[in-house]
Amino acid sequence: MSPSIETTHDPVARGWSFLKCFVRNPREVGALCPSTRHLGDAMLIGLDLQRDDVVVEYGPGTGSLTEAIRRRSDQVGGLRYLGIEREAAFCSILQRRFPGFEFAHAQVEDVRSLLDARGLPAPKAIISGLPLIFLPTRRDILRTASAVLGGGGSFRTFTYLQSWIMPAARDVRQTMRKSFSTFGCSSVVWRNFPPALVLRGDKSD
Repeated sequence: MSPSIETTHDPVARGWSFLKCFVRNPREVGALCPSTRHLGDAMLIGLDLQRDDVVVEYGPGTGSLTEAIRRRSDQVGGLRYLGIEREAAFCSILQRRFPGFEFAHAQVEDVRSLLDARGLPAPKAIISGLPLIFLPTRRDILRTASAVLGGGGSFRTFTYLQSWIMPAARDVRQTMRKSFSTFGCSSVVWRNFPPALVLRGDKSD
């Protein structure tokens, strides 16, 4: 079996790739291991996606949340997807694992130009796996996400339970409250390591 195929289909190999990227750049990766399927499903709860809606994913990593989006895409008959990932190693895994989805090796701050270059309309949803509490540009990222979302669109991100009281985590929540029409938080997703909560910012129609 070739290395590329093994990395694509073997979750253990993907886990090692994730861990190596974490060790090299822990503040950008933000976790020791990928999110679980349960968190991926929780990120999409209540999201009314229809065929050909545009979904953008920030920091898809090795594809844990992307897998949940692909399942939803299959259910609705096809979504237009753009994943924005700054780690080249992750991009290689993603492109092989999800051949029907498009990925850009780029910064999420460039989301508007990335959408324009592909002729994509305003997204219905932006799903973020970024460790926002570690990113100095988190406020700009959140404000830009709100600006590019279409009317009635939703931004979803998550925070680990143990990080909830950190000043940076409070800053993320406060910025989301100011940037979106409505803000909400899920109950704890215990079947994830570490346990996490989904934060939701919705844009009015």
